[in-house]
Amino acid sequence: MPAFTRSTIVPASAEELFRFHENPHNLRNISPPGLRIVEIRAAETAQPGAEFSLAVRRGPLTLRWTGRWETVEAPRRLVDTGVHCPFALWRHHHIFEPHPGGARLTDRVEFRLPWHLGGPAGDLVCRWLVFPRLFAARHAATRAWLANRNS
Repeated sequence: MPAFTRSTIVPASAEELFRFHENPHNLRNISPPGLRIVEIRAAETAQPGAEFSLAVRRGPLTLRWTGRWETVEAPRRLVDTGVHCPFALWRHHHIFEPHPGGARLTDRVEFRLPWHLGGPAGDLVCRWLVFPRLFAARHAATRAWLANRNS
């Protein structure tokens, strides 16, 4: 199964990172340029089995996404899965570990595109081109937002 992993050190505790990421409303704070969250329907805290939905706009296109919290292990790990999304499989692990000077944030995404969106070739494009830019932007925005909030 294709997977993508990215880690970064963030100037916040693992507990703060967990609280930030368990609230889907914070996606607005870390969305990369060019992606605009136009709607979020979700509780502010993650609960196993609870669903959340998003509408994301990129240019003229609007993508609707429904996810479910699969695993909630405060304050170390969250796992969300795609229920209705463009992926045939989407499982996103958010891992928070104490680290000198803050915490290590690791995103691990297990995914598979449906055949009509590129199949294995599309998986490679996601893993090597799309996800690195997306998660680099999200991690930078997370670091900046938490640093500004704590200063």
